Amino acid sequence: MPAVTRIYETILYARDLDAAAAFYGGVLGLPALPRQSDRGVVFRMSAESVLIVFDPTRTAAPHPEVPSHGAEGAGHVAFTVPELESWRTRLAEHGIEIEREVDWPLGGRSVYVRDPAGNSVEFVQGRVWDLGPSAGNTVDPLDIMLEHNAWATREVLRACLALDGDAWTRRFEIGPGSLHDTLTHVVGAMLRWADRIEGPPRVLRPPLENGTLRSPAELIALLDEAASDLARAADIARQRGFATESEITLGCQTYRFTLGAMLVHVATHGMHHRAQCLNMLRRLAVPGVSDRLPEIDALDWQLAAQ
Repeated sequence: MPAVTRIYETILYARDLDAAAAFYGGVLGLPALPRQSDRGVVFRMSAESVLIVFDPTRTAAPHPEVPSHGAEGAGHVAFTVPELESWRTRLAEHGIEIEREVDWPLGGRSVYVRDPAGNSVEFVQGRVWDLGPSAGNTVDPLDIMLEHNAWATREVLRACLALDGDAWTRRFEIGPGSLHDTLTHVVGAMLRWADRIEGPPRVLRPPLENGTLRSPAELIALLDEAASDLARAADIARQRGFATESEITLGCQTYRFTLGAMLVHVATHGMHHRAQCLNMLRRLAVPGVSDRLPEIDALDWQLAAQ
């Protein structure tokens, strides 16, 4: 049976596209793609998915290239977020009222607001749906390695959410030198190895280590993108065969690696860097953080999923 792999476009409707652009691009900070027409505004959610807000009065009319479509009444979209407190602050700063908060049986929590068109917008922290074996109980060793790597890095980043700017960037004679720089290196490597493994026509992204200061929450968002991209790259590698070789340039030197070796490399690369981060967190001596370091073994990952 042919496979459907993921959602590519999520659609909402709003008659005032400028107001929608101000909300999703300005308040939520979603990167907008160039407008192709006056029919809608498009926002990049990941390397392979977009949110589009269409004007239903325009999309309901016959079009020479695509079928007509539209909807009346409030739509709904939910965004995953690493934590909710900073979003409460952000929404309050823009005068956006929280309509409802919900605690879910699986431990997740949601905050609901309305966009300018009245669509229901949900921010989700944690687990809402029981997704079964794919949510931490896979039996494939490669999938376990990739999922554990992303989860463990996310747990370290979550521990960093409680730090102030000084602690987040404090220099240590350990690894890349700070929590910010070390975790930026880990997430950046995941993004770029996903590109290398997938191969052409995929373009290798520039390094994250470009002097930009990012918050732990911003790195968590990039980590989620990297984890999704690596899962796709792993599927492609399975189809092509793990023994397939690819030519990779590192620095000024060109090498040939198998897809299998590259996947194992990226799945294990973050392990010693996370140990460096835990060491830094311990040395910071921040109450409630340094004395409550996360347990991030692969068995802890599986227990957390249960």
